[in-house]
Parts: sequence; C-alpha cells; structure tokens
Amino acid sequence: MSSKRRLRRDQRHLRSGGAAVLNIVSLIDVFAILVFYLLVNALTVETLPVPSVLKLPDSEARAAPTAALAISISEQEIRLDGRLVGRVDDPQAARQLQAALQAAAPGVDAEINIVADKRLPFRVLKAVMSACTEARYPHVSLAVIEKAAARPAGGA
Repeated sequence: MSSKRRLRRDQRHLRSGGAAVLNIVSLIDVFAILVFYLLVNALTVETLPVPSVLKLPDSEARAAPTAALAISISEQEIRLDGRLVGRVDDPQAARQLQAALQAAAPGVDAEINIVADKRLPFRVLKAVMSACTEARYPHVSLAVIEKAAARPAGGA
C-alpha cells in the first residue's frame, strides 16, 4: 500500500507545479561500462613487429594475426622474437632454430608467425617451416601485406 500512496503523492506533487526528478545515475553507469568496454577492446589490436629491412609479400587474406612467437627472416639472418638464431647461409641454421623453438616450450596448440622477406628463396622458408613443425609448433602462419580491395569490372 505504501507504494500506491507514494505514487499518488508524486502525482499530486507534479500537478501542483513541482519539477520531476530524474535519476540518471544508472544511465551514467551504463555509459561508463560501455566506454570502458570499448576502450579495452579497441586497444587489443594485434600487430606483428616487422623489421624495416623486410619487404613482405602482398596478399588478399583478411585474417588478423594472433599473439604468438615470431620468426623474422631477412636475406642474411634468422631471428626468433628479436634474438639472433642463425644466418641464412649457415647449413645448421634450421637446427639452431629448432633448438631455440624447443627451448621456448610450446603448448599443445602452439602457434608461430613467420615474417619473411619476399625475396627469400623458398628452400630457406621451407627449412624454417620444417624446423617449426619438428619443434612441435603445429600452426604456422606467414605474415603478408594486405592488398587494397580490387575494383569490380565495369569501372565503378
């Protein structure tokens, strides 16, 4: 009954010229939560570190990279997360990379990103990918530069 009395009192108060009270605290809370959610999700952009000496190939792939170990291969050297592992012309480079990857202790679904120069011979890339799979990294991704969307035929 007290809620009915309060409702009647509020209605009489409004009819007599009193100002309506609007509680916006909950609305402010909702907006604050939305702002924090958007800030947290907007700041989690995954980018791979690409050394300036590398020229990546172009691709039309749209998948974003995931956070994982990164192997960068220039025309001269192989690096694992920025640490020099070996030289490209060294025949033992693949074994050195495999040992470094095993020391990193991969998990069951371990992932690795390869950032390689597009002028790199395929035999070197194949040896690096082989070393990754032998070191129990089942998911290997190659970093590329995203091409601009092609225009449809007909000149739109």
